[in-house]
Amino acid sequence: MNPMFILQLRPAWEQFKGNHPKLLNFVKAASKDSFLDEGSLIEISVTNSAGKTIASNVRVKGDDLAFLSALKDVLEGD
Repeated sequence: MNPMFILQLRPAWEQFKGNHPKLLNFVKAASKDSFLDEGSLIEISVTNSAGKTIASNVRVKGDDLAFLSALKDVLEGD
């Protein structure tokens, strides 16, 4: 990934965090005190303005835990 692209995303990330503080707080809470472990189920659904919904989920594998831990550290660093 191009590091310059990440730098260009910074203002949009800051705006997103300001617009949706509950989402980031939820992610931090879900990753606190080893709540998220192997076998956990992460689900996400999106409902558009017309009321149509799509959803997906992933079952956390042992290999995923290092990535999710690093992502948590990134979120906590902001």
